[in-house]
Amino acid sequence: MKIEEGTIISIKEKGTAEIKVGRHSDCIACGACEGAENIVVTAVDPLGVKVGQHVKFEFRDVNIVIGAFICFVMPLLVCAAGAFAGHFLALAQGFDTVQTAVIGGIIGFLIGAVGVKLFDRSLSKAENSKPKIIEICSGGN
Repeated sequence: MKIEEGTIISIKEKGTAEIKVGRHSDCIACGACEGAENIVVTAVDPLGVKVGQHVKFEFRDVNIVIGAFICFVMPLLVCAAGAFAGHFLALAQGFDTVQTAVIGGIIGFLIGAVGVKLFDRSLSKAENSKPKIIEICSGGN
């Protein structure tokens, strides 16, 4: 578990709150949010926080590792599998191997991209994958 701190900027429905978190070394290394000075995280709120309060929240490191694998590695693996499948299909059917491998790779990449989108949707609905507010540090407003 990793513990971060941030400020509540809004209360959402279903017991969640949006937290404004300053960038840190992990975010700078990722670079996914280029130019953003602050990141907004939606976290589960079991404490009943209010806007303006400074809070600590935790999130699971395993979610970061799984998410990184699904977003970066899985589409490449599916793309390579599509290219190999296209190559072997071309050998079996007598088509041009390079063109068929490229087409298979493109189809594989598109399947991988759809897989990433489906994974993202399923992860956003799972309560145990969201960060969780564990402590209110100051009263704020």
